Formats: sequence, structure tokens, C-alpha cells
Amino acid sequence: MENFEHISVLREELVDSLGLKPGDYAVDCTAGGGGHTRILLDQVGPSGKVYAFDRDAWAQSVLNKRFPAEVASGQLTLIQAPFSDLVPELESRGVIGRIQGLCADIGVSSPQLDHAERGFSFAKSGPLDMRMDQTRGPTAADLVNESTEEELIRIFRDYGEDPQARSVARAILKRRADKPFTETTDLANVVAAASFYKERSRKHPATKVFQALRIAVNAELEELEILLRDFPKVLAPKGRCGIISFHSLEDRLVKQGFKHLVDGNKPQFDRHVPITAAQLDAMYEKRFQIIKPFPLEPSDQEVERNPRARSAKLRVIEKL
Repeated sequence: MENFEHISVLREELVDSLGLKPGDYAVDCTAGGGGHTRILLDQVGPSGKVYAFDRDAWAQSVLNKRFPAEVASGQLTLIQAPFSDLVPELESRGVIGRIQGLCADIGVSSPQLDHAERGFSFAKSGPLDMRMDQTRGPTAADLVNESTEEELIRIFRDYGEDPQARSVARAILKRRADKPFTETTDLANVVAAASFYKERSRKHPATKVFQALRIAVNAELEELEILLRDFPKVLAPKGRCGIISFHSLEDRLVKQGFKHLVDGNKPQFDRHVPITAAQLDAMYEKRFQIIKPFPLEPSDQEVERNPRARSAKLRVIEKL
């Protein structure tokens, strides 16, 4: 599993949105195979610095091989940690409040999906793992085999938005009583047999269940909430944060998190008191602004080149 060929989405849009210049400091919260890291390095130049986070040891080894000169010169610092450790890791390096551009590409990467031994995909037989950091935490098999029926229903409903959550959970409990789940395709087959839809979907019946398990195993939404809480602490004035999400659960959190930062300091008034938006803005110190009112999405050409980009959305916010 040496190759880590991942096509980074919304590359040009991210470059334009962050507006980095030579000498700036930048952070890639989800370095993966280094696609966005490469963009940041090119933008900040030899006089700038990039801090690249990834909790996947495999990704870190690939980054070391791809950027040996940048690591040796100090232009690139690799940090094997989840991005929820953003503040302590950057604080230990003395760069809190000095970051001009920060990006995060939320979710699983193509190489992780494509390698059966990682257990992320129902399309290939492999161990039911799904951990991005394979040195810690329960696996997907642990959750499937040990969770109660209500816990499984909550996971499938809240993280997969699966209308078949209850019937799938019951089918899992019935099957695991005879034999525990260890393989991805085994679970996928049980999920498919327990799912009933009036109309045939293009998506495999196990899509939502596997998404839900992956999110639960890696605490992805909790990680994102911590990032949304903490990134303002590390940005410099006029610094920007760009987050790429791939499904509605993530995008909703990003949208709400950014809106809270923009509106968080607004005083509350009785609705009967007439006041204009301009007057309200003048009454408080605005700390953040949304760069564009709507998320940026990949072009038709990009989706044609990389079908996995079709659901990507980029939202960008600036610290004032």
C-alpha cells in the first residue's frame, strides 16, 4: 500500500479563495497525499511555512517521501495528529495567531477507499476497520459487533441519515448472534438484504451505513466541531479558512459554524424596534466575514475528470 494517488478537489478555487502570498504561514489540516499541501507550498514560497496535519501514519510516510527538500529546509512541518490538536500543536511551535491561510478537506481520501485492507469500502472485501489512525480506537467491526440495537440505530440515523436504520440494525443483531462481522462485503450483503426501497437507487444500499460507521469510528463530526471552534485562535488578522465538505452533515456544520462567527457578537433587540442592517453592523465590532454567500462547487469538467468531486462544497471565511 505504498501509492497514495489522490486527486485534490477544487484546487484552483482554494488557491483563489485563500489569497496566500510569499512569506505567509499556512496550515493543511488534512494533508493526505499532499495535493493541497503542494498548493500551499507553492503559494507561500521558500520564505513561508506550511504545517501539514494528518493522523494517518501511511499518509505521513508518503508526505515525507514527496516533500523531502521542503521538510529538510523547514518550509514544511509534518504533524501526525488529528486536526482537533490544531491549537496545542501550533502553540508548541509558536505560531498561534500567525496563520494567513488554513484549509481542510473533510472526509476519507480516495486511496483509503480504494485499498481493501483499510476497510472503508463495501465494494472490496477487506477487514472491517475504517480507522484513519490504525493505532488507536475501536474498529467498525467493534461497533457493529458490540453496540446495542439502539446505538446502531442512532449511528445509522444520525451519521448516515438512513431511513432503513432500524431494520438494518435488527438484521445486524440477528446475524451477529450466530457469527460476528469481520469483513466489509459480509456486512454489505446483510445491509443490502435488510434494506427495502420503493424505487431502485443508483447507490448501493450499504452506502449510508458505511458512511455512518466511518464517521462514528473516527469521530469525524466531533473533530470538525473542534476545528470550527479553534481555528479562529490560530488565524492572523485577514487570515482565511477554507473547508471542503462532501456531504450534508459536514456542510451543515461548516455553514452554521461560519454563521455563528459572523453573527455571534450581534446584540439582540426586540423585533418591534426598527433597525437597519447597516445600523446593526455599526453597533458592534465585526470579527469575521464570509467570502462568498454560497459555497463553491466543482465545475462539470472537474466532476467528469473526478466523479468523487461531485458532492464537494468549499466555504471560506476571513478573520477581520
